[in-house]
Amino acid sequence: MDAVRPLHASPPWAPPVSVVLVGCGAVSRSYYAPALVRLQADGWVGAVRLFDTRLAQATEVAAQLAAGTVAPTWDAVVGGAEELAIIASPPVVHAEQVQALLEHGKHVLCEKPFTLDRATAESIADLARERGLLCAVGMVRRFSRSACLLRQLLAEERPTRLVWHQGSPFRWPVDSPAYFAPEAGNRLLWDVGSHVVDLLIWWLGVPHALACRDDAMGGTATNCLLELAWPDGGSGEVRLSREYDLPAGLVIERGSGDLLCRDIVEADVLKASGEPAEPAFEQPIPGALAPGGRTFLDCFAVQLQNVLTAVRAAARPWVPADDVLEGIGALEAFARARAVRADTREAAPC
Repeated sequence: MDAVRPLHASPPWAPPVSVVLVGCGAVSRSYYAPALVRLQADGWVGAVRLFDTRLAQATEVAAQLAAGTVAPTWDAVVGGAEELAIIASPPVVHAEQVQALLEHGKHVLCEKPFTLDRATAESIADLARERGLLCAVGMVRRFSRSACLLRQLLAEERPTRLVWHQGSPFRWPVDSPAYFAPEAGNRLLWDVGSHVVDLLIWWLGVPHALACRDDAMGGTATNCLLELAWPDGGSGEVRLSREYDLPAGLVIERGSGDLLCRDIVEADVLKASGEPAEPAFEQPIPGALAPGGRTFLDCFAVQLQNVLTAVRAAARPWVPADDVLEGIGALEAFARARAVRADTREAAPC
């Protein structure tokens, strides 16, 4: 097991890691910047520079950080002295930016989706290995205590069926209508769906049968239905929505009784007995000593703590690029299997 300290402990090395945060939209304002503030205070993070093509956005986020500064150009980012780059820019530019940063000798943490096709993801993972650099992916839900507990429980007993509903009217504080452009990285399948598919593969392995329906009709999907099957006979249904309040939660059917999780990140897991886990329960990250996060912000901080430790070669990264290849391949397979329906009720919640 990796000797990783619990969140907020002092780092087991010095000096702190210098960071550049690329992309200053909603995820950086709401999560990366507050997590970096936590870790700066505890000595994990040193100087932080920020870059966004919109200077006002970068300046606004920089104000959250102690002595945060703004990189004036992309050339200043790739040529800068920072050790770690966090990529939180639009998905369509992830691959190009990550490759450029690796080629300039920087370690990288890239937000999901890492790339929009498996071949590109494999190429970038190979480049990181060749350069001896860290390339980690921000699958932040893997760092929640509920997700880690479910992984343990599902390793002990495989499910026969699972049903996962996640959706509500869209409220994410986007900065531009470009978020709804029909490019792959913006689609519901690649947005929320990338987290869901990643967790299902992390828990249960790669499904051998996939189907996908949505209501895009040439535009942007607001509802999506995924159907999955695993070689052992287990099956799954996932409904995602940016339009409806779905009856939120994950229901997992097993021979010994059902499991229920209302929210993968910030809620308890109900076991077969019907009793929830203790509200203050802790669940370690698989293969590590650090506990999973109780809130979404906790999960970002724990994820960053691991990446910073890996930059110093004091631990292995928990989600390296190689570890998301199957998920990207599954998303590609869903996209190929996607059947667009003129009747949106095919993908809307029942």
